[in-house]
Amino acid sequence: MEENNNFNGYNSENNYNDYNNEQNWDNNPNMPYPPYNPYFVQQDSEEEKEKKSIRKKGLAIGIPSIAISGISYIWAYVYLFITMNIFQMSYNDAVEITYDPAAQQVIQIILSCLMFLVPFIISTKCLKLKIGELIMFNKAKKGTFLPFVLFGIGFCSFANISLSLSSSLFEGFGVEYKVDFGENPEGVFGFLLSFIATAIVPAIVEEFACRGIVLGLLKKHGEGFAIIASSIVFGIMHGNFEQIPFATIVGLVFGYVYVKTGSIWASMLVHCVNNAVAVIYSYLPNTVNANITYIIFLAISLLIAIIGVLWFAKKTDENYEIEKSNSKLSEKQKYISLFTSWAIILFICLNIYEALSYFDVFKLTVQRITESIGL
Repeated sequence: MEENNNFNGYNSENNYNDYNNEQNWDNNPNMPYPPYNPYFVQQDSEEEKEKKSIRKKGLAIGIPSIAISGISYIWAYVYLFITMNIFQMSYNDAVEITYDPAAQQVIQIILSCLMFLVPFIISTKCLKLKIGELIMFNKAKKGTFLPFVLFGIGFCSFANISLSLSSSLFEGFGVEYKVDFGENPEGVFGFLLSFIATAIVPAIVEEFACRGIVLGLLKKHGEGFAIIASSIVFGIMHGNFEQIPFATIVGLVFGYVYVKTGSIWASMLVHCVNNAVAVIYSYLPNTVNANITYIIFLAISLLIAIIGVLWFAKKTDENYEIEKSNSKLSEKQKYISLFTSWAIILFICLNIYEALSYFDVFKLTVQRITESIGL
């Protein structure tokens, strides 16, 4: 008996070719559905491919960001193990060292390098990407470096106002929210150590991770999306409600300066100057009127920003706009694809938990819960 090779008038001899001709299916919606063919694989749309790409990059960003929180939690145990087992120190002596302001600055330098360099370098290598190709280490575009550095420094100065607003907001509601940043070591050596730990090292390692790696991974999907998304990640990394708004705002500035100049060195310099101002203010003598100096500082910053804007407008034909992407996704779809990654969600939860831990009420609640369940 001759086998019937027809299915609804559709010849099976041509099935394989038709299966692999997506254009036939797109242009002929009335074509009958063919029999099962194990060689046929449904191709993802361009939109779905981009969503998967962003989710994959969400893992590459979220996992090292989780590692930052992990290192901040376990470093004390590692420190005690090293001091007590390798250097044969007693527990009390090892703990006493950590109370010294100078030692705290040294620890901060070491932790900053471990948290922001190692996890993100490993993540980049896992994606089989070269750091030199991902991060723009080259010189700034002609006529952009100094104008955008001045613009960035001036803008960041006004972003500091968000820190005061965050603190006053909690005080207005009568809520105790205190983040202990430790004491500053005294003397010239102490100032230099604080400057290195607070201004220089964070500017290098945080820009490497957040603008270099995070923004670099997302830039393909649109510069605007990459700048905003990387600044949100950067803000959340700070892990407290006083700094998150400020860090997110200045993260936008750092990202914008980085993209427009095409050089990581420009954003590093703006970041360094911004943090250096905080160090200098912390070392001002008590006899100096803080309010007057801050007003003078804002006036100078505004002047610097204006000079930067005018300089850029005069020296180059470029504008302040960022490049538009050829992305098939809407901006909303991009953010949903990134921030619904399980690694990004876990990273956010860990940092929100840390931010809540600075509330005395939250601490007491957690303590009572752990005691009630016998932990």
